[in-house]
Amino acid sequence: MAMAEAAQRSQAMLRNILDSTIDGILVDNIHGRIFTSNRRFRDLWQVPDALDWQADGEALVRHVESQLEQAAPFLGARTLAPDGHRERRDVLHLRDGRVIEQYVRSMQLGNEQARLWTFRDISERSQMERREHTRRQVLEMLATGAPLERVLESVVLALQADHPAMLCSILLLDESRHRLVLGAAPGLPAFFNLSSHGHDLGMLHGVHGIAAQAVASGQRVIVADLHADLHADAGPQGNVQGSLELAWRAQLQSCWAEPVRGGSGKILGVLMAYHRQPALPGAAHLARLGEAANLAGMAIEQAQVALALRAGEARFRSLYDHAPVALWEQDWSAVRAALDALAQAGVSDLGAYWRDDPAELRRLAGLVRIIDANGAALAQVRANDEDQRRGALSLAQNFDDSALPRFGDALLALAGGAHLYECESSFVRLDGAARQNELSLLVMPGHADSLDFIMVSSLDITERKRMNAELLQLATTDFLTGLPNRRQFMASLENEHARLQRELASCATVLMLDIDHFKRVNDDHGHAVGDAVLRHLGALMYQALRKVDVPGRVGGEEFAILLPGTDLGAAAVFAERLRRRVAESSLTTDGGILITVTVSIGMAAMAGTDADCDAVLARADEALYRAKRGGRNRIEQNEGSGDGVLSKFMAK
Repeated sequence: MAMAEAAQRSQAMLRNILDSTIDGILVDNIHGRIFTSNRRFRDLWQVPDALDWQADGEALVRHVESQLEQAAPFLGARTLAPDGHRERRDVLHLRDGRVIEQYVRSMQLGNEQARLWTFRDISERSQMERREHTRRQVLEMLATGAPLERVLESVVLALQADHPAMLCSILLLDESRHRLVLGAAPGLPAFFNLSSHGHDLGMLHGVHGIAAQAVASGQRVIVADLHADLHADAGPQGNVQGSLELAWRAQLQSCWAEPVRGGSGKILGVLMAYHRQPALPGAAHLARLGEAANLAGMAIEQAQVALALRAGEARFRSLYDHAPVALWEQDWSAVRAALDALAQAGVSDLGAYWRDDPAELRRLAGLVRIIDANGAALAQVRANDEDQRRGALSLAQNFDDSALPRFGDALLALAGGAHLYECESSFVRLDGAARQNELSLLVMPGHADSLDFIMVSSLDITERKRMNAELLQLATTDFLTGLPNRRQFMASLENEHARLQRELASCATVLMLDIDHFKRVNDDHGHAVGDAVLRHLGALMYQALRKVDVPGRVGGEEFAILLPGTDLGAAAVFAERLRRRVAESSLTTDGGILITVTVSIGMAAMAGTDADCDAVLARADEALYRAKRGGRNRIEQNEGSGDGVLSKFMAK
């Protein structure tokens, strides 16, 4: 009996362990018999409760297979014989856009040979890695002057690699903006590509009319089932058969169209994604389409800029001056020469050298020459053409003194052969205002050795940073009183508890406050007056606190105060002073009514030996309730586990 109970406990423990892992786990044998699976596996593959996977392993296989864009890696892994030490790793792409890493290895399960399957959702990591790889690849191709067709083909191939069921193309608007021309379509049939190339937008119908619709509307167009949709849109001649035949010949059954825009929002073309089966995009698909369209837009704009450069300096000057992005042309050749001199002098670790001698990094920054700045750049730093002519601009308008380490990082990267370097920095406007920015430094083709032609784009992100800070403030602050909210107060309490665990000789005290008869205030005078009372108490608390003290609103009319470095004796003096101040401070409402409230306060000492922060809160809360039961407008305090009351302070 005892052995059976022990076995049951062991099995329950094993089940709990399996269900708590982040990986989906499945154990089977080559005959399709499934021994077990954990909860994460069933969640990952959305296994319905009604599916009896233990009795019918093939039903589970079919369920998994139905979610895959390509089932071959999964089905191939099922041929792994569970004998010896064998293993296999694959990446599975799901129809909803997710990416799952699959790992299979043989194992001995009692007397039976089995296979252990593990599945991990790597969608976010995989997408970020591929996105960053594609982005860098495209930027490097642009930096080295690669032809637009190669760059766009790279974008399309990367998108198809992410989603193997997609067949993609990029169509560009020609100079007249009335026709679509082929940019890249490495996986689509030639006859299909030629059927839209060079045709007027107004003459494109059927499957190609979807591209024209996306360009004309500037909106994404999703057609999940081409053959059903084409019956409703067959062109002015009602040529249903012609529209259907083109899609049938190309074996295409769904189409998604994503407009390609430039930095100013101008439509430059359209990114098309086709499937051989009817399909609706998931969130991951749409995000990836948007990213690919942005890269394509960047590439197209870059190609257009290059074309403008070849067309003549005047056109380039116009584009450069009127670009909405702040652009700087800089010469770093003197800095490059200084680096060569340092290398000849035996300096091998420039980073350490600059840390030991920051003045040297400042000297190198002074060697950068500002050759030109466009109108957006001048506006960004509050400069004008005269400032530029008299040499008032310097690298401080990209990297101020506090950002010189970022300049050092950029210098090491560009001198080391990087064509592109991006970072956040801070700069100083000519009016003296300190701002924050995002920088992209691009070494122009043919200038990698000398660094005498570097294009810097700068985006002022000060307001974005401010808004993020405000959002953080909103997330951590009680909107009514301006005090930290409960979550923020608890975070401060946990930090103090950690400090006390490190510094056992230190001390802290926690106060819990409750407004006496607050419901009566709301009932007699209304919630607006009640809100005013809460704000009034919050202001009184702030006035009484030191900088290190942390107040918080932790409930409706409940407040808390953390007093770091304060023992119970000192905290009692503070609490009495606060209690008296509240009782003696009246509030006059907008209607001329004089409101006076009192507070009850419970205190407890906080120690590093407490199991957690809840322990001290419970003691302080217990003392608070004793204060309220004892007549209100008074203070009680607990020490240790709260067995004894050390002292009481009552209203005079």
